[in-house]
Amino acid sequence: MSRESCITHRPKQAIAIVRQDYYELMDRDACAAALLNIFEYWANAALAVDVTTERPWIGHRPIREFEQMLLGIATDKQIRKRLVLLEKRGFIKTKAPAKRGAATAYQVLIPEIQQALVGHLTNQEIALRSFDRYSFGQMTEDNDSLRSNDRPTLGQMTHAPSVKRPTTLRSNDRALKNKTKEFKKESLKEAPFVLDDSSQEALEHPGTQLATEVGVVRYTQLPETIDLAELWATNPGIAKTHLRFIAPGHKRFGMVAHGFGQWWIGPGLNDFDESLIKACQKRKRKLQQPDSVGDAKTFINNMLKAEDWGNFSLRCEEAKVLSDRAAAVESAAQNSGITAASDNTLKRSETEQYDAAIGLAKFKISQGDIARAKEIADLRSIQYTEIGLTADGEKQDVPYDMPT
Repeated sequence: MSRESCITHRPKQAIAIVRQDYYELMDRDACAAALLNIFEYWANAALAVDVTTERPWIGHRPIREFEQMLLGIATDKQIRKRLVLLEKRGFIKTKAPAKRGAATAYQVLIPEIQQALVGHLTNQEIALRSFDRYSFGQMTEDNDSLRSNDRPTLGQMTHAPSVKRPTTLRSNDRALKNKTKEFKKESLKEAPFVLDDSSQEALEHPGTQLATEVGVVRYTQLPETIDLAELWATNPGIAKTHLRFIAPGHKRFGMVAHGFGQWWIGPGLNDFDESLIKACQKRKRKLQQPDSVGDAKTFINNMLKAEDWGNFSLRCEEAKVLSDRAAAVESAAQNSGITAASDNTLKRSETEQYDAAIGLAKFKISQGDIARAKEIADLRSIQYTEIGLTADGEKQDVPYDMPT
C-alpha cells in the first residue's frame, strides 16, 4: 500500500537520483550513475513519442542543463569527464554540433545499457555463490569448533577483552589540545592524492627540472592535466597543500585545481594571460557592456569569486582559439620573411581609421543617433561639418548615402 511522504514538498521539482545498479556498474562513481539515470529519464520521454526505436536521440543538451539536473553535485569539468566515460563504455553516442558553441546531441543506447546491467548482476550472483558453504560440500551450517570470538568457551570468564585498550581522548582532555596540530599534520599525510610520474620524480629528486613553466610559475606537471576539483570542493585546505607543491608561487589556486592555472601568468593578482583578457573583452562587447582591460579583469574576478567554472571554461576555450590564431599569424609572418618590426603594416593606417570614423558617424546620424555621432567625432578630432552637422552640432538636411 503506497502512501504520501511525511514531508510536503513543492511539486515538479528536480530530483537527483543515484541507482544502486548504476552505481555499481560505474565502479562506485556517483556522478556517472546519476548521469545514467538522467539519460534513462530522457530516453523514457523519447520512447513515449516513438516506441519503435531502441536507441533514441534525446536532442541537444548543454552542459549547464546537466548541472541543473544534478543540483550542483558535480562541476562542469567533472560532468564532461563522465560523459566521455559513458561514451567509451558504449552507453551513449554523441553528435558534434553544427556550429561552434552549440550544444552536443546525445543518443541513449538502451540495449547496451540493459546488457551491461544483466552481465553485472550475473557476475555479482556468481561472486555471492562462491561464499556458499553448500557449494564447497559442507552439508550443514553447524560447526562445533571453538570460535575465536567466543570468550567464555575459550576459557575467559567474561566477555570483556583480555587486552587493555588505550583510553580514547575526550573533547575536554587537555592532551587533545596539545596534539591538535599533530592530528592535522597526520590528516594531511593521509589525504587521498596521487601524483603523476613527473611530479613523483620531482619530489624524489628535488634538483631535477620541473615539468613546465608558465609566467612566474614552474609547475611539477602540465597545468591542464591537474584535476583537484573534487578535493577543492570538499576540503580546500588539503587541496591548497597539494597545490603549493604542484604550482609553487601561484596566487589563484582555484584555477589550478580546475585545470586552468596556465591562464594566470603573474606576478600580480590580476595578471592574466593576454588572450584570456581579449576573450573576455570580446564577450563583454557582445553583451554591449564596457570592454576595457580593467572591465575584462573584473569580469574574470567575478567568475572566480562565484566559482562559475562552466562559464570560465568557455572563456578559456575562446582564449585558446585567439592564442592559436595569433601563433599561426606569427608563424606565417616568419615563414614569409616578415620581421616583427613590420607588424605595424598589418594595422590600418591613421587615414583609414579617420575615414572609417567619419563613415560611422554619418551612419549614426542617418539612424538619428546624433549624440553618438558627436562622441565619435570628438574622439577622432573630426569637424562636425565633415559628418553632415553644423558647426554647433545641429543636423543638416543632407541625405546620407549608404556606402556600398
